[in-house]
Amino acid sequence: MPLGRGRRRGATSLKREPAVAPGQRWAAWKPWLRGLGVMLVLAAVGFGLEAGFRTLREPGAFPLRHVRVEGELRNLAEADLQPLAQAYLGQNFFVANLDDLRTVLAADPWVEEVAVRRSWPDTVAIQLRERAAFGYWGERGEMVDLNGHRFRPTAVRQSGPWPRLTGPEGREKALIKAWRDIRARLDPVGLTLVKLTQDERRAWWLTFEGGLDVYLGRERFEERLQRLAQVYPRVLAAQADRIAVVDLRYGNGFAVRWKAVPPTPTAG
Repeated sequence: MPLGRGRRRGATSLKREPAVAPGQRWAAWKPWLRGLGVMLVLAAVGFGLEAGFRTLREPGAFPLRHVRVEGELRNLAEADLQPLAQAYLGQNFFVANLDDLRTVLAADPWVEEVAVRRSWPDTVAIQLRERAAFGYWGERGEMVDLNGHRFRPTAVRQSGPWPRLTGPEGREKALIKAWRDIRARLDPVGLTLVKLTQDERRAWWLTFEGGLDVYLGRERFEERLQRLAQVYPRVLAAQADRIAVVDLRYGNGFAVRWKAVPPTPTAG
């Protein structure tokens, strides 16, 4: 039997791994190196931004120097607002807490709405809407605005005369409307309203220039008002300076209370 070449039993053959080219190694590492480079760039940018933010927020940097007030002022004046804003001048433009300034300004009774903002490079801009007053309310120094909101002003610079209203809590808008209706009805006949009162029973009292008081009661307001507009110029106007009170609670007429006549001094 011919002998041939054969593998020895139990022997194994070794396979040599193919050599890796240098270009292939670089291709394998390239994504990792690129990612590392991006991370280093981002870290550098973040460090630069953080350093920049710290510089911007330093107390002495970018100080506020001016205050600008925007809005129509009638009872307020810039002299009222400037001292409140002065405390923020010199503070850092980016750091100054202007929300606190807005809160302080909004506490003024005359301020209805206010906004405070930064105006580059060094200005605090205050934009406000002043409350539009209608007249006085009650006898305690309160006023009421056109929306029926009551407030207590520290000073009133706008010239009068102001309407005077008195009534129950929650009746502010109703009295403002009634005032306007009365003025529209009675101004043309020579009666100028100066005070309007509604008591707790909802009864109406009207006071006019010259001291004339008119009692309408609490029912049939429009009807009695119309009756006053009719009878005053025909019957009452000629003697208005002698009349203390006109009572219109009667169904088809009215009652008059005359002013007391002072005694005539005697000679001697």
